Amino acid sequence: MGGLRKRILILDHDERVLIDMERILEDEGFETTTTWDVREASDLLAHRDFDLFLLGEHPPEVRCAEFLKMLRTRRTRASCIVLQTAARYPFESQYLCWLGAHAVMPKWKYRDVVTKIREHLSTERQRPISQRRRYGE
Repeated sequence: MGGLRKRILILDHDERVLIDMERILEDEGFETTTTWDVREASDLLAHRDFDLFLLGEHPPEVRCAEFLKMLRTRRTRASCIVLQTAARYPFESQYLCWLGAHAVMPKWKYRDVVTKIREHLSTERQRPISQRRRYGE
C-alpha cells in the first residue's frame, strides 16, 4: 500500500467476525482495532483517527441507524461500511446509506468486504482533504 497503513475500526458482537476480519485485514496491510462494545467504539471514534469504520449490525446491541445518526452529529472523519447478517426491512440498505454509510454488505462475504474497502480507500485517498466525505455533509 505504501506510506502509512490505513486504520480500520471494527465493531461487531460476533467474536468470529471480529477475529476473521482482523486477521484478513491485517494480512492485507491494514491496521485494525476491534471492539464489541458500542460505547468503546464511540469513544475510539471520538478520540482517534480512523480511515474506515466497519459497523456490524447486531440488534438490539447495535442499532445501525442510531449509530449512524450519532456519527453524523459528531461529523466523524471515518467512512462507514455496515456489515449485515441479512436485510431486515425493504430498503434498509438505502436508508443506512442515506444516513451516511458508504455501503451495506453481507458480513460473511469477507473477500467482497475487503474489495469494497480497497476500492473506497483508494478513491478517498485521491480526493483532496477538503472534498472528503464527512457525516452530516
